[in-house]
Amino acid sequence: MTGRYETFAPRLAQNNWDVTPVNGKRPILSGWASRPATAQEYHNHSNASIGILTGGQYNVVAVDVDVLNPFAANELEKLAEDCLGLAPARIGRAPKFLTLYRCSEAVRKTKTGTYNIDDADAAVEILAEGQQFVAAGVHPDTQRKYEWPGDSILDLTPDDLTVVTPEQLDTFLGSAATVLSQYGALKGRVSDRAAVPATTGGLSFSELTGEAREIEAALTHLPNQDEHYDDWISTLHAIKGAMGDDAGRDLAHRWSKLSSKYDEAETDRAWKSITMVRHIGAGSLFHWASQHGFDLKALRTPQHEGPKDVVRKEAFDPLAGIMRASEIRGPVPDRVWLLDQWFPEKSVSMMFGPGGVGKTLLVQQLANCVATGQDFMGIKTRKMPVLAVLCEDDSQEISRRQLAINDWMQINDITGTGPQNLHIWPRVGEDNILVTYPSQGEDQPGAFYALLKDAVERVKGDANDIFIVLDTAADMYGGNENVRREVNTFIKTYLGSFCVNHNATVLVLAHPSQAGLSSGSGLSGSTAWENSARARAYFHRSDDGDDIRILSRKKSNYSASGDSHDVTLLWDEGVYQLPTAPDQVDRIEQRALKNKVISEMQDAFLRGSGYRKQGPRSYKTALPKVVNEAPARVVKVVDMMYGDGVFGYDDKRGFFEL
Repeated sequence: MTGRYETFAPRLAQNNWDVTPVNGKRPILSGWASRPATAQEYHNHSNASIGILTGGQYNVVAVDVDVLNPFAANELEKLAEDCLGLAPARIGRAPKFLTLYRCSEAVRKTKTGTYNIDDADAAVEILAEGQQFVAAGVHPDTQRKYEWPGDSILDLTPDDLTVVTPEQLDTFLGSAATVLSQYGALKGRVSDRAAVPATTGGLSFSELTGEAREIEAALTHLPNQDEHYDDWISTLHAIKGAMGDDAGRDLAHRWSKLSSKYDEAETDRAWKSITMVRHIGAGSLFHWASQHGFDLKALRTPQHEGPKDVVRKEAFDPLAGIMRASEIRGPVPDRVWLLDQWFPEKSVSMMFGPGGVGKTLLVQQLANCVATGQDFMGIKTRKMPVLAVLCEDDSQEISRRQLAINDWMQINDITGTGPQNLHIWPRVGEDNILVTYPSQGEDQPGAFYALLKDAVERVKGDANDIFIVLDTAADMYGGNENVRREVNTFIKTYLGSFCVNHNATVLVLAHPSQAGLSSGSGLSGSTAWENSARARAYFHRSDDGDDIRILSRKKSNYSASGDSHDVTLLWDEGVYQLPTAPDQVDRIEQRALKNKVISEMQDAFLRGSGYRKQGPRSYKTALPKVVNEAPARVVKVVDMMYGDGVFGYDDKRGFFEL
């Protein structure tokens, strides 16, 4: 974009943007806030920069992040994406940026307070009805053109923008004020909400959660008579970060009541809007309160009855709990695996695979092996109770698979029952959501979470450990698979709670996206699916035949991964088996050779030479050398394909494809 108004304004107007000429950052026309420019005005101000009006019939809103600190700006960028969604961005003077959205209803401009960060003013503003932003032209400070690094405004219409609600904008702005407060002090007065240092006076202020008695004691030292709105919001953020939603709500109201401006409904609204708590919690409250006489060290110092009692200095060392390499002594216990080198114990792992590939059958076989302590496809397992939650198959289908697995495991008793400590829970057609996100960023346990917790406790009984299979993520995850924060919460908080509280090893089955299928990665949605799990496997069909599957170790934090660790499986007699029998191995090898031969002969057809013209002699002599196989095996495979009608042959054309 050149910024020439006459050149680009008509194109923007045609795409339903309300445009106005701008000198620097100031609109030129009188009454510009209530009307777009006319065609004649385009001509009169042809060299002006281009402004776009916010508000209007589309309720366009612009999030203007006027922050020069790169760390704060980066955090605000992530916050905007999490709270409001993806949006086109304009850069004038980096790291400052502006993003565009549509609001579900008309709103007025709103703004955080102005903060002093690195001796520069910093604020976040929501531009709305009656305002404008410069879309193209030259920035008056940098003398460089405004840029749109992603989607250009010239290629967009207001209809293309992500729609947000006023509540989402409020949530974002409140959270933005909290982020700004972590980097600098609110201007215009002496603020006790200055940026929080990492340590001071031998105490760490980086801790997020805290004990209720310490939080309550800190709040008694924080004045709340005529708190600035940003300071009030920051304090609520810190309480929520320290205490969580339920425990913190009552405390937030009790502290807010100290102000003459207290409004119960407004406090509830503000508390509910706080969904993104970043880098703020107990430590921030302790630091702010310390500016008003709060002594955390004294609170944490044990009270002793006699002078002979000595308090060890280490008890107050802020480095307590941090390991020094020089103090580490062996031997260290070996890492424990549920499935050796594949799925570590007491963690969450994932297995991706396309629909219909047979993931559930494979995992049901694994569950049987873990329940009995038997090897799984030649890989060691560790015996423990198993709860398999299967949401895609009814009890009849599960029973059919179990009887086939019994034969595979050589369970030949009269009843045909499987392992006693394997519990299979068919959940097809039920509400299986473990976590939902009813508002932006706010997670809430689904009805099934309590049911699953109870089932885990019952199945585990007096055992030390338990293996939980969840099939599939699509049935149990109530968030957006592309939002990393929601995915992280699902895996680390909700599924991770079973690992921590029940010594559980959790395996989640999931379907890859189309892109994951095409790339061979087997992934879907946010990279958080990959990053949050300790290990990930991919189960997919082989190119060598429909009844051949490949189990790939795509990620393992504690062992090697890659194609060299792939396990080839053959579907046979209702289960997956290692192709150890000579006839099974031969079937797989023949299919692999068949594919190599087909590829080479198709190339020959395109070349119009080679075996196509020479006929049978060529594939007995030349073809084996090309595919690097024994002549007898090549002849056998070609004859088989000829008999199956893959190729034809006559004296005139030689070999030809059917």
